[in-house]
Amino acid sequence: MKSLKFIFAILAFLFLTTGCIENPEFKGVSNFKVDQINQGKLAFNVDVSAYNPNWYNLKVRKSTLNIYLNDQYVGEAFLLDKYKMKRKTTTLDNVPVEVLLEPGIMMKLVKIAMGGNVKLRLEGKLKASAFGIPVSKQVDQTKELNPKDLDINLKDLIGF
Repeated sequence: MKSLKFIFAILAFLFLTTGCIENPEFKGVSNFKVDQINQGKLAFNVDVSAYNPNWYNLKVRKSTLNIYLNDQYVGEAFLLDKYKMKRKTTTLDNVPVEVLLEPGIMMKLVKIAMGGNVKLRLEGKLKASAFGIPVSKQVDQTKELNPKDLDINLKDLIGF
């Protein structure tokens, strides 16, 4: 009977602590590499830097987020693999992403890539797990980036 109470206490503690998860803070991206591009889909790998303010590790799971560049809706992005974020640390990890593009956005993306700084906004539900318990948090974060820092090959983007 005591072991049942102990197990219940541990489960209650885990549910309470995962309910208090703070959103990770998106810091930036680097090493942008295009894998596949066609009219309606863009697949790429990118190194994502994010700070985990929690006192425990988070495992970011496959998630879906909306992407905006300079307040222009680009499409729906899918994180294809999960990755770990260590506690109280900024983590840099390679993340494969697939974006279902809005119709007619390709030429706008090329124009944005050739311009100066852009505002990247990520919005949606980020799925994670803490202590093996799945949680999801609503995120809406904006970061200013310079596309030149990503070393984007425009020939890859436009398919020439």
